[in-house]
Amino acid sequence: MLIAGIVLCYLLGCSVVMAVSRKFSLAEITGYSFLTGIGMQTVFLFLLDIFQLHFTPFLLISLNLVVIIALNRKFPETIAAFKEKLNQARAGASAVNYVAVFLFCIIAYLFYTITIKNLFWPPSEGDSITSFDKLARVMALEGKFKISLFQYNLQGAAGVYPPLFHGSFTYVYLFGAETPKIVITFYFLSLLTLFYSFVKAYTNTTAAMLFTLVLMATPELYAHAALALGNMPTAAYICPAVLATYLWLDKGDEKYFWMGAIMLGFTGWIRSDAIAFIIAVIFMIALKALQTKDFKRLLIFGAIALIPFVSWLLYVKLKIQVPQASRFDLSIGYNAARLNTMLNYTKAYLFALPYREVHGGQLYGVVFVGFFLALIVNAAIAFKKGIKIVFGNQWILLAFLMVAFSLYFSEFYVINEDVQSSGIASLMASSFKRGMFYFLPIVLFFTATCFSSKIFFDKLEKFRTGS
Repeated sequence: MLIAGIVLCYLLGCSVVMAVSRKFSLAEITGYSFLTGIGMQTVFLFLLDIFQLHFTPFLLISLNLVVIIALNRKFPETIAAFKEKLNQARAGASAVNYVAVFLFCIIAYLFYTITIKNLFWPPSEGDSITSFDKLARVMALEGKFKISLFQYNLQGAAGVYPPLFHGSFTYVYLFGAETPKIVITFYFLSLLTLFYSFVKAYTNTTAAMLFTLVLMATPELYAHAALALGNMPTAAYICPAVLATYLWLDKGDEKYFWMGAIMLGFTGWIRSDAIAFIIAVIFMIALKALQTKDFKRLLIFGAIALIPFVSWLLYVKLKIQVPQASRFDLSIGYNAARLNTMLNYTKAYLFALPYREVHGGQLYGVVFVGFFLALIVNAAIAFKKGIKIVFGNQWILLAFLMVAFSLYFSEFYVINEDVQSSGIASLMASSFKRGMFYFLPIVLFFTATCFSSKIFFDKLEKFRTGS
């Protein structure tokens, strides 16, 4: 039954993706299908709850089949597209890249070990036991979002979180899962396959495989690939939301406009603090709209991105109706001690330094350091060759990073410590630390595809092929 539920999830997601375009690569289809499919399942759960229909596998299967059939009216064309992609993959396999194969084997082994851990160990994290997993189990039993736990204020902190993450747990519980962590494996797989495909769009296979391995092996991210917490899955949505949008802005490929918007919509459907990234991506679109005067696209993109986030806010306010103190203290003003603590933790994470109980190098390796070095090297090259030649449209990506990080940092600066029942130092060492996942794929993408990296990997490829 669980396998049927996962297959159904992939079929639904694949149907949506192929309805957008039949020109996605197999890696892109693999990544987008799960993220879209599981996101749609939680939308179905939400709609069933709105219409006061209890969740059941039968209702979910029925909804899925109706939507899948509706989206596959041109099924023969879809099959033909898949056959063409498989033929292209076979043709590409004739010229073996042994370096890429070796890197892929390492990735496959690491993925296997983390999958075994997810299949064996049930959720054991405090936040999951007291909130995410608890919510999912009771939602699956009671068949609704506003469960009995809310009557006794036992819902935990995630009770008012957007429903995608714990809703994905609910979905697999409905289909007979004993532990929901298999979902974490699929989130991780989607993150890796999509990141690979984005880097591959600008570089060669060797570079794409190498940087995918670097992303996968980032210590803290890899650890969270076996934890029932929402930060890594959120990164799995932010990565394609940002990079698909960037590909559309840079290359003008229409399919990435729609997938970027869909992924960004699900970003607001998985965590409310991801609003910082939604605003930053819309800012990217706005910069382009000011150049092209195409404000219609900005409005369409913004609507798709914001409707899920706003819908959940209204649901919490009008239906769940749990009294909440404000998470943010906007009257905090300037607090030198607080700002100094935050900056010290931030420097530790970004520059691989130790500070109090954390060490940035042990958490994120040299990912952020590598990004800054790449930025400095390419800035130096730009003085000789010109900014336009060296950076091209990557200034849009850099603008996104600045806006997103500024907003995310600001969220923590004004966070209400009393409501969180935690001091700013504790929040920076836990919540903020995990939130750095959201930036990892973006900075690695920049490092992999910047001017100097492309020159280096082009020369490496010529050496490998003897050309």
